[in-house]
Amino acid sequence: MTDKKKSTIKEVAALAKVSIGVVSRVLNPGTGSVSERTRQRVREAMQTLNYSPQSAARELKTSLNNTIGLVVADIANDFFSEISDLIVRRARDMAMNVILVTTQEDPLLERESLRMLMQKRVKAIIATPTSANSDLWQSIADMGIAIVFIDRYLEDVSQAHVIGFNNQQSAFEATAWLTEQGHRRIGWISGPLNTSTSLQRLAGYRKGLEEKGITWDSRYTAIKNFRDPHASEALDDLLALEDPPTAIIIGNTSIAPVIMARVRELKISVPDTLSLIVYHDSHWSRLVTPSISVIKHPLEALAEHALLSLSGEISKPCELASTLIKRESVAPVK
Repeated sequence: MTDKKKSTIKEVAALAKVSIGVVSRVLNPGTGSVSERTRQRVREAMQTLNYSPQSAARELKTSLNNTIGLVVADIANDFFSEISDLIVRRARDMAMNVILVTTQEDPLLERESLRMLMQKRVKAIIATPTSANSDLWQSIADMGIAIVFIDRYLEDVSQAHVIGFNNQQSAFEATAWLTEQGHRRIGWISGPLNTSTSLQRLAGYRKGLEEKGITWDSRYTAIKNFRDPHASEALDDLLALEDPPTAIIIGNTSIAPVIMARVRELKISVPDTLSLIVYHDSHWSRLVTPSISVIKHPLEALAEHALLSLSGEISKPCELASTLIKRESVAPVK
């Protein structure tokens, strides 16, 4: 018979063919719904392994810390707020506590937040890093604190797990679709090129143009800081060109609302005058008229993979596939 001391919640989950979170919900009634059939399967697995709620308590007690840090760039950004909500909920299912901090894209604030998390000896940190502080991230790894970079990553921190999206491919597909609609002058509005995400998406945009025989022209690429209150000037600059773009891809979620507000302020007809594609499927992108074509990220999968990587179930860099959702904001060139 299996030694009770050797059985773990992970083994129960594997035997019952469910996630660790489901087992946690069975052990902690009221923390989430579980079907009666699944609940019975988990109980049978626990019985087979001689696993009990006392075993679960012992696992938590012997763990150095059951708290993780979640460091996101901008909680006011729909993209990051949705990711944060999903990770917090998923962590709760796994009986983990979360300390949530935001850097506001400020490397100094990020540094202060990381030092605080180090002092609290968190078990792990899940983060969308700024482009700085590689030395501090390295110190965190040296302390034995697991690091998971989501959406972005730092090449200098090789110990970190990386869970991201296929940014280059999604930008390529968006650009290619616009060219198929007859667009030859396609603008690109992006955040600063000091993050892996911005660099990958710009590369995909350029590749999409080149494969259709369109020479990339830097005048059609506008770069703005993530939290720049004057980011709408990027649209003005593109429209002021002698041959303005007939389509624009907004390659950053935080900049998109500012650009869309400027589109409305200028009373630009979308898609008759200007076709638009935006990164991330925010709640407003489906509600405005016309509905906005988007690059949709699998956020639930991102949250799931980020937490699974902490348990060692995912050990290699993971690139999740984003999807181009074609809506009313793109039309063929007249």
